[in-house]
Amino acid sequence: MAGVLSAERLEVSIDGLTLSPDPEERPSAEGAPLVPQPPAGSEPESASERRREAGEKEAAAEGPALVAPPAPTRVTAADDSLCLEEFWGFGLEELYTLALRFFKDKDGKAFHPTYEEKLKLVALYKQVLWGPCNPDTYPEVGFFDVLGNDRRKEWAALGNLSKEDAMLEFVKLLNRCCYLFSTYVTSHKIEKQEQEKRRKEEEEQRRREKEERERLQREEEKRIQEESERLKREAEERRRIEEEKLRLEQQKQHYRSSKKQQQLEHLCLQHQR
Repeated sequence: MAGVLSAERLEVSIDGLTLSPDPEERPSAEGAPLVPQPPAGSEPESASERRREAGEKEAAAEGPALVAPPAPTRVTAADDSLCLEEFWGFGLEELYTLALRFFKDKDGKAFHPTYEEKLKLVALYKQVLWGPCNPDTYPEVGFFDVLGNDRRKEWAALGNLSKEDAMLEFVKLLNRCCYLFSTYVTSHKIEKQEQEKRRKEEEEQRRREKEERERLQREEEKRIQEESERLKREAEERRRIEEEKLRLEQQKQHYRSSKKQQQLEHLCLQHQR
């Protein structure tokens, strides 16, 4: 019976973490499970669940997550940039610029990073600015220049880290160092949103004004065209009336001439008689 019990559950300790398989129910000779059942209303807590809860507590203590939880496949800098854009409201370069400005303005005032954190931040800044550390071009550091030696070692430790990854690591580290950084970015995000809102409102206002000007211009052109057509019709009407008057006058003159001619002929006939 002891041999069976010892084979039922195997616990392996790796780096202080106990890995245990999930309990399985095995019927004994009497038909009852060998593993004791938990009391009613409670659920068994496996080692994986304990590790997951510990990870959640650790993540909550570090502040808001910078990017989405990593997928099983490798996450590239481009993927992280998309996550940053969704979470922070800024692209990677904009967010890095804000982080660098915050670090330069607030270091020693709003937050106080440790010596190691500051070395890491400076090294990442140099990696972004100049690329990987080149021992051949790096200025000579004195033997007693502890700070200079530490900075060179920290920069060299970054290896061939790309510029985008260095910017991303700088933002992540600064966010872990100071909880005020997220508030700082949020305020700039709100300001950016307000500026974007004002820009859209101004564009909408300009669009409406342009449409109104075009509408007034169309109405003015229509009015001018209608006025021109009215004047043309009136001129044609006056011309027609003048022509009609002239025709009537000509008819009257012709009638008078004919009448006078008849009278002369009549007088001539009377005189001949």
